[in-house]
Amino acid sequence: MSRPQGYIEGEVFDSRRVKSNRWTKLSAEKLALMALCLLLASALVVTYLLFELLKMREMLRNLEVQLETVKSEVTEQLPEIQPCPTVQHTCPPHPEVKMITKPCSTIQPTTPQPPEVTNDPCNKCEAGWEHHGGKCYHFSISKSSWNRSRAYCRAEGGDLVKIDSREEQRFLTITMKRNYFWIGLTDSAEEGNWMWVDGSPLNESLTFWFVHEPDDWTNEDPDGEDCARTSPIYWFDKSCKAPQRSICEKPAVALCA
Repeated sequence: MSRPQGYIEGEVFDSRRVKSNRWTKLSAEKLALMALCLLLASALVVTYLLFELLKMREMLRNLEVQLETVKSEVTEQLPEIQPCPTVQHTCPPHPEVKMITKPCSTIQPTTPQPPEVTNDPCNKCEAGWEHHGGKCYHFSISKSSWNRSRAYCRAEGGDLVKIDSREEQRFLTITMKRNYFWIGLTDSAEEGNWMWVDGSPLNESLTFWFVHEPDDWTNEDPDGEDCARTSPIYWFDKSCKAPQRSICEKPAVALCA
């Protein structure tokens, strides 16, 4: 027995509707998948751009420090040139005229000299340490975090350097050349309250911060930058976890009674 025409048409309509629903569902899934892919691609692009920004910021910092270092070195190396004295004429009693000249002053050496500090024969530093002003300084070659660097200094009988004067900073500047070194300064206990490792507060009238430093930048480390490092001229705050060279300081050994 054949089915009624209306029934057959209903089945065809239902079949088309099911196919349409499936197509709609598949389209929605494809759209969701495409949106997810776009979000992942956007996240990757943002991550890459952030990484490049970090590299660019560090590069700019290094370039600025190098520029200031070159300026400082050029200023220090300019020779002190004295002008030649003019020719002086003398008139003796007899008609003969004599011309007396003086030789030009010699040009001073252009190599910058370290600050003059009297070497006390009663004080001595062990091998690998630099003697200056009754103290011994060790400039590390290996890099480590601020805490590890301090632990090393203390194991050697000293601590990370505390800079007490402009003359001491100048000595460090000449000795360290063009590197970054941890110093014994941190605000890890309280943000903005910089303290030396001996517990004394930073003297705000005796600082060597670079422009806009310290800035407690959090893009490299969410905990911020709570430890200080020195370049040949300026100080910078840096994440305490970052590997850097370090400067240890301790009293010189007294040889005299």
